[in-house]
Amino acid sequence: MNEPRDAKLRISHDDRDHALEALTEHSREGRLTIDEYGDRVTALDGARTRADLLALFDDLPEPRPRFAEAPRATAPQATAPGATVAVPPESGGALPEPHRPQTVRQRLTRLSVPVGAVTAVGLTYATGDWFFMFLVPPVTYAVESALRGGRARRWVPRRKRS
Repeated sequence: MNEPRDAKLRISHDDRDHALEALTEHSREGRLTIDEYGDRVTALDGARTRADLLALFDDLPEPRPRFAEAPRATAPQATAPGATVAVPPESGGALPEPHRPQTVRQRLTRLSVPVGAVTAVGLTYATGDWFFMFLVPPVTYAVESALRGGRARRWVPRRKRS
């Protein structure tokens, strides 16, 4: 790590979590008293840079906090329409799928079960009869199946391969 430049970098939540784990380990090992541990955890909450965080470990051996690699600043590159984009090798060659908005049918299917449950409780409360608690779930299932196009997923046992 390049100390002068990297010491001024601000720390992330993950950096604080790693430092807290290291302080906890030192406390378990008896290197820190409860009061020292509390003081350092309080200082950890106020730490903003890597230098602030490393100062908490000046008199302690390993473990020390681990820092995530600092992202490199790169200029945005414009691509021509229809051009292909190279995928970095660390991503495994997979690009994230674009977000597809849900159709009205998908939204209604997702809402059918909660709406059915609320309807069952409301009708039971309004009428005082438990009949609706047993009637509404099958009706909800039928509506949901109809919204899915009647293709309810059923468990089918696999054939044994010989």
